[in-house]
Amino acid sequence: MADNIKDILADDSVTVQDAAKKITSSCITSIEKNEDASKIEDELHALWSGILTAAEQTPHDRQDKLVQVMQAIKELAPSGDKAKKFVVWGEETRWDALPLFGSTARDELDRAQEDSEDACVNINAFFARVTAAGVDDFTLYAIWTLREAIEDPAADEIAQKTSPKLLKAASVWFIYAGDSLAKATKEGKQFDGKIAKPGASLRDGAEWRGFCDDRWKAWQQRMSTLKDADLPEDTKTLIEKACQGLN
Repeated sequence: MADNIKDILADDSVTVQDAAKKITSSCITSIEKNEDASKIEDELHALWSGILTAAEQTPHDRQDKLVQVMQAIKELAPSGDKAKKFVVWGEETRWDALPLFGSTARDELDRAQEDSEDACVNINAFFARVTAAGVDDFTLYAIWTLREAIEDPAADEIAQKTSPKLLKAASVWFIYAGDSLAKATKEGKQFDGKIAKPGASLRDGAEWRGFCDDRWKAWQQRMSTLKDADLPEDTKTLIEKACQGLN
């Protein structure tokens, strides 16, 4: 399905709205026909998996149309009263809630972090872009990626211990969703339990449960020091752009 999605996106004669309809047609048809929940769930999973795979394979600086299509998909509405609300995982939901997108995205993030550099960087950029566009909120994913990249190692060991792949994945969050992360910081956005706890090198004295000024300052300081580190040029280029989004 990912190849079909990429072909549709590459066709300049296909508008964003038409692309959204083409990509979701099978899934929306299942909902409009009021097919059983398992069929709808399979269609949703195939839809989101296809989009996420296409995102992995699309360079992070060329994802504009894909994000616009995601916005258009969210604004679609299956026709018919029965289709306005449908059941997924035993609970009633609506199309604009993007059911199963979050769970599919989580699986894709975990897989992509272990995949190629391009896949890892591109999928993080896509989540950042989708967050910035207001399609969905993946700010927690930003914390997870940044925690592994620049919080777990000590400040003076990041360049040696964190792979260029992960440093680039961390950087694209600030490049494409810097304003969203700054807003979450200003609002002190928190998460349940220890899901957004600080990284290993920052745990002494820090009881972070999400975004806060101290965490933002730590990110600023640690990303800034990496600009002069011995790293591949393409990694440093993204780090420098990221630092602009941190100021």
